[in-house]
Amino acid sequence: MTKSCVRIQNGASQFSPVRVMSQRLLLVEDSPTQLITLRSMLEASGYTILSSKSAAEGLVRAYNELPDLIISDVVMSGINGYQLCRLVKNDPELASIPVILLTKLDGSLDRFWGMKSGADRFIPKEPGYPSLLKAVRELLENSKAEPRLRLVGEPSQAPTAHEINARLNQLLERLLFEATIVDEVRKLSEETLDLALIADKLFQLLSSILDYEAAALVVNEGSISSVYLDCAKHVSEAALTSYVSKVSLQLGLPPFKAKINKQLYYPENSVTQPIDVQGGRLGLLVVVPPANMAYQPGDQKVVRIICDQLSVLLRIFRLHDKRAVASP
Repeated sequence: MTKSCVRIQNGASQFSPVRVMSQRLLLVEDSPTQLITLRSMLEASGYTILSSKSAAEGLVRAYNELPDLIISDVVMSGINGYQLCRLVKNDPELASIPVILLTKLDGSLDRFWGMKSGADRFIPKEPGYPSLLKAVRELLENSKAEPRLRLVGEPSQAPTAHEINARLNQLLERLLFEATIVDEVRKLSEETLDLALIADKLFQLLSSILDYEAAALVVNEGSISSVYLDCAKHVSEAALTSYVSKVSLQLGLPPFKAKINKQLYYPENSVTQPIDVQGGRLGLLVVVPPANMAYQPGDQKVVRIICDQLSVLLRIFRLHDKRAVASP
């Protein structure tokens, strides 16, 4: 339904349509020729275009103006399109903005890397850009993001280009750190499928990354669950087992092998992460930080990454265990 407003002219009332602001697209392209071509084509389709000639400049505009969608070239000097997309998708203020990566590259590896960088679409450059226009329409129609508005007069929190480069370096360091954790967890089962030894190695790895007073690995073995503990001297193993057993049952895991003596231990700051695969619950990891301390989001993400890899490891263990039982 078209909204209208009343305009009084010569004593008669007339209706004129209210002009609705068009959707704003941020176009990041370091080629002046390509920038002009794309801008003209998108403006002719009714969009308002914000343009930048580099990724760093584009990110500053993104923070300042919060566009409805970002279109970026991939191959650019300095920060490239993949890195720009990573920065956008890793920032809570920008993450909901759809990103299209536009490039002359059209190999399967390029498409794979584009999607892994968090891009919503990876579109090859082509005459007339029909695929780009279609993708823009679809992403804007399907976007469920809340309105990206700032209060009038609110000071801009946009980082400078130098700060953006620093953020990129921090992001790359964090991704390398996370990849290292993944690699270390995968190594846990290289030499053995003995769960007790794997749990011991897991706690050694975990304690080298996080400070904690107690940790527990629960493994679903079918009709029962086994539990492996690592705790400080001041934490009672029986009390920790009682607490972990209660949490384990609440999350749908089978009861523990051993009889549980109920003892009081209810750490309010614990982190509990299920270990799931294909809809099945293989176990869970409980990590309790020192008293009066809470894990930050980055610490909690470490626990999630470890559990993602443990799901693969425990699935291998389960398959191995089934084969061992089935052998004559």
